[in-house]
Amino acid sequence: MTRPKIAIDAWATHITPKGATRWPDEFKHIFRKYRSPAVMMEGQSIEALLEEMDTAGVDRLILSSFHYRGDWVLTNEEVAQYVKQHPDRFIGAGAVNVMQKPMDVARDVSYLVNELGMVCIRLEPYMNGDGMTGLPPNDKHYWPVYMKCVELGVAVALQVGHTGPLLPSECGRPIYLDEVALAFPELVILGCHVGQPWHEEMMIFAWKHPNVYLETSARGPRQWPQSLVDFATGWGQDKVIWATDYPLLAFDRTLTELEDLGVSDEVYRKLVRDNVVRALRLTV
Repeated sequence: MTRPKIAIDAWATHITPKGATRWPDEFKHIFRKYRSPAVMMEGQSIEALLEEMDTAGVDRLILSSFHYRGDWVLTNEEVAQYVKQHPDRFIGAGAVNVMQKPMDVARDVSYLVNELGMVCIRLEPYMNGDGMTGLPPNDKHYWPVYMKCVELGVAVALQVGHTGPLLPSECGRPIYLDEVALAFPELVILGCHVGQPWHEEMMIFAWKHPNVYLETSARGPRQWPQSLVDFATGWGQDKVIWATDYPLLAFDRTLTELEDLGVSDEVYRKLVRDNVVRALRLTV
């Protein structure tokens, strides 16, 4: 049976052969632990990516830029160019350096949204620290991003939970999102990577706050704790968004695992499409 092409992956990156050479050493061990596809370290063409999407039944990607300490695996401008070339398949998400003067951060967000057309700003708190301690998302360095995103009507997507890279995890506790959601109730917040080992925190805050969603990138459904399966298929089915962190996890692998949970067609569509369309106010 052919899978209907309705899925929208909320976190994916296109790795070119050149981009594959830019991975920091701190990240490489996790690719082996995840048994990631060879494309993670070898890269691929945009045509190969589109073909894999079609085969797996993926309609669109929230295509994300990625950088770490000034090194870009995929730049914001490259993302914008791919979106321009394939507007029916890609939607842009950008990254910003929060370790600047507040007005510089705000100007960068304006540039990403107004000039590059990004619909989401991605933040990874573990990157903003000294390698031992990261800056949690309630730190004042992030507030210009939140304020500008509310003004421009775009979402923020934050990594939560432990880090795969050998970098600090404490800053990824979902508890820090509680303060952010209360301070910025108009701001759509995606807590990405499930939040393990604090997934119960992430689930309850997605349930508590109308503006908070739990996003599943880097965690295939086969690894979901039973409490998360119950949340995604029951009392939290309107607040869970499917994603892969491709190419860390493959599209078909995670969608097959989701189907293997025995979800109904209605719940499947919510998780892989309807919830992200509503959260990011997409016109698709």
